[in-house]
Amino acid sequence: MKLDVLRHRDFAWYITGNALSWLAMWMQRVAIGWLSWELTHSPLWVGLISMAQFAPTILFGPMFGVLADKLERRRHAITVSTIQMALAALLCLVSALGWMRIELLAVLCIGIGITSSAYQPVRLALVNDVVPRPMLAQAIALNSVVFNTTRFIGPALGGIAIASFGVASTFGINAFAYLALIWAVATVNLRPRTSPPSEASLLADLRAGLQNVREHAAIRSFIVIGLITSFFARGVLELLPVFADSVFGRGAGGLAMLTSCTGLGAVMSGLSLSRFSDPVRIPKLARRSAIATGVLLVAFGLTPHWWLGLALVFAIGIGTSLTMVGLQVAIQSAVDDRFRGRVMSLWGVVAVGSPALGGAILGALSQAVPIGWVTVACGVLCASFMWFVRPARA
Repeated sequence: MKLDVLRHRDFAWYITGNALSWLAMWMQRVAIGWLSWELTHSPLWVGLISMAQFAPTILFGPMFGVLADKLERRRHAITVSTIQMALAALLCLVSALGWMRIELLAVLCIGIGITSSAYQPVRLALVNDVVPRPMLAQAIALNSVVFNTTRFIGPALGGIAIASFGVASTFGINAFAYLALIWAVATVNLRPRTSPPSEASLLADLRAGLQNVREHAAIRSFIVIGLITSFFARGVLELLPVFADSVFGRGAGGLAMLTSCTGLGAVMSGLSLSRFSDPVRIPKLARRSAIATGVLLVAFGLTPHWWLGLALVFAIGIGTSLTMVGLQVAIQSAVDDRFRGRVMSLWGVVAVGSPALGGAILGALSQAVPIGWVTVACGVLCASFMWFVRPARA
């Protein structure tokens, strides 16, 4: 099956703008982590700065999902992207002038986290608005391929930029890259909404969105499967630094190889899904992938062998991405357009919040129990839950 969606002009412009922005965003994230370490030499501050960028998605994501359904999505996306560009420019200016302090960096990162949580639901909803319905599965899968590709190219480019031009340069590059995203969103043609936005209050609309998920058996089952997979499987992947150092004894270089294998698996799974457009079969494929991922986690937790560990992480990357991207396709295909922003914001909480929470809890458990046995338990629980949790028909 050919990737017809790549010949769709609006999607091609939209994905190009997103790719440039994501590439620069990953450069900025590396620079923020390095800057927080350079300012404090404190692992605690590095963790807090990282949390500041992701916690707002969990706290505010559902409310921003309501706004994504109430407001005109193009204007919403351009407004939020403009604010993000201004924050990146401010980071660049303050860093270049030597005025940066860790407290100021924390405040700016909270702002970045809030705007990211505001943009995420509208970003996910816009994919549906840009492409015709028959191309939706391909568009979401290719969106995932591009995102995962930039996730591993961006940090490398960020490291080169920091070493060559200083940390402020990465912030400036990110600010400039937002112009490409804003231009793409401003120029693409969007399919008109099938229903007018709600005029109810924010809280009433939030309750309506939650009720829609609760009453829609298929979407509810997709979110539950995603929650389990994210917590157990992607939670383990948050602990790859522990495996690289304490299990395989390979240090930072080993972590880079493990992470790269995970990303390569994610890219390959996205390419596979882009050629698999049956929305009825995709949820079944996602569930089977989650079961297989559980089995792979058991093997990964038991092996002390480096090359086998790399192969298993590569396979786990394929399995988790097949599950999560497949479920996103299924949700986008099943959701009523009136609730799209709210439902996708809940999906964002699952996709972003569950791995972070899982990594924190599993990391704490690993203080008392060997990381290998924690991973084995995660694999058994993931596969067992998936054996009994079946996706409902949309």
